Amino acid sequence: MTELVKDSPLMPFVWQQDCWSQLTEQHRSGRLPHALLLAGEQGIGKYHLARALAAYLLCRHPAQTACGECASCTLFHAGTHPDLAEVMPESEGKQIKIEQIRKLQTFASKTAQQGGFRVVILQPADAMNINAANALLKNLEEPGDNVLFILLSNRTSAVMPTIKSRCQQFSLPIPDREQALNWLNHHLSSHAALHAEKLLKMAQGNPLLAQELADEALHKQRDKLFFAMENLTRGGDPVELAPSFIDGDLQWTLRWMQQWLNDWCRWMVTQDDADLSFPDMLPLYRQWQHSSSLEKARLLFQDVGRLRTQLLSGANPNLQLAMEALLIRWAGKMLL
Repeated sequence: MTELVKDSPLMPFVWQQDCWSQLTEQHRSGRLPHALLLAGEQGIGKYHLARALAAYLLCRHPAQTACGECASCTLFHAGTHPDLAEVMPESEGKQIKIEQIRKLQTFASKTAQQGGFRVVILQPADAMNINAANALLKNLEEPGDNVLFILLSNRTSAVMPTIKSRCQQFSLPIPDREQALNWLNHHLSSHAALHAEKLLKMAQGNPLLAQELADEALHKQRDKLFFAMENLTRGGDPVELAPSFIDGDLQWTLRWMQQWLNDWCRWMVTQDDADLSFPDMLPLYRQWQHSSSLEKARLLFQDVGRLRTQLLSGANPNLQLAMEALLIRWAGKMLL
């Protein structure tokens, strides 16, 4: 069995060292801003980095990272640190409410109970509606002393420009392939580690996403989705196949559909089978080659993206009808 490693919540991931050095140096030199926006794709560890930075700032005896032993670190580990506030939607896919942001005004205006920093971690920043964003803006415009707001987002284009303008932005990098594979080999079971390279390709190089893809339930969902797409490509009825597409985690289904389109477009340009992120899709890619075009795939990618955005915004569409409509458009653009 592979000896699985559990990462310390006090330390950044190995591929985040450059960003970590920059942030800690800013703190030591008194140049740390009052608001950060950590941006990057899902699966590269934005939340992990934010938590490590919060622990470091709250620690009473920090060195390169938080000490892990002082009273402040003990409170941090227990999840009861009074000078740390985390804000996120009350449930997945919902918006961050203005009432949640208003509570931060009281938190940010008080003196730190441990005598140091107060830290707010807010994610995802693109989940705030206009009212919540405007309420946060007031906090960012008039920050208290030793208060740091750390905002996280996979989609910075959806974050209000006035919010972004008041934050120092850090775009977190995707690790290089060797770093990512080495990390995965120590964080997957022996069986899953045999497929680390394939998982990393499917995750577009994001190691935490690759680790999540090793989950047995997601593996079964992906296999079921492949067979459903194969049936659709062979002329199956989109209405009859829709239930197979909405079974399981719909966000993952939509993500895979977009990734397949990206993968197909790249293959159409390069014709390099070895570069495929989803080599098992090659027979379907070859069929789509004779019935579609890059422009049609681009429009379909946008169609899938609109449904993803609708779900992430907290909307509650009729999933059966929404998927039927999407699959009808898929058949019209990729198969005719």
